[in-house]
Amino acid sequence: MNGIAIGLLSGVAGVCSIMLLTAQDAKAYYYDDAWSFVCDWECGEAYFEPEYGGYTLHGYASVYHDELPPTESDAYTWAYYDYWHPAGCYDFSTAFSQTVCFDTAYMYGVSAWEDFASLYWGYSDDELACSVIDERSYWRDNSSPYVWGWMNRDAELAAIGGCWE
Repeated sequence: MNGIAIGLLSGVAGVCSIMLLTAQDAKAYYYDDAWSFVCDWECGEAYFEPEYGGYTLHGYASVYHDELPPTESDAYTWAYYDYWHPAGCYDFSTAFSQTVCFDTAYMYGVSAWEDFASLYWGYSDDELACSVIDERSYWRDNSSPYVWGWMNRDAELAAIGGCWE
């Protein structure tokens, strides 16, 4: 073989190694699925007197954020950087566990997600997710005017994961 052929073969072998390593370490990211769940509950505009966050747009409350996402598409992008990534939702192995991570971080804040999840770090991803839903339910403010919506949201999440069967 000449030097060019050897160089090409070693280059191909290097690419194959990189591709194998990437495929071996690859995780599926279910951000779109998680966003779809959250957006079903959060997207749109809300302003009601008893609302804790005041005027809310796509889940971003004016009480907590100086700037609100002007469009649902902007909220999709912002939420990735504000909630999905800081909460580490991509570290979980299933669409269900990633959705619970994201929904909890989005609804309660990243620190609440970390507090809830830290109680169950030894569990499998889906068991941890089911346990976090239980924690959310336990700590919910049952005197809130939104309690039925929160209960329905937790029940829908639990149904996705088969938690309360």
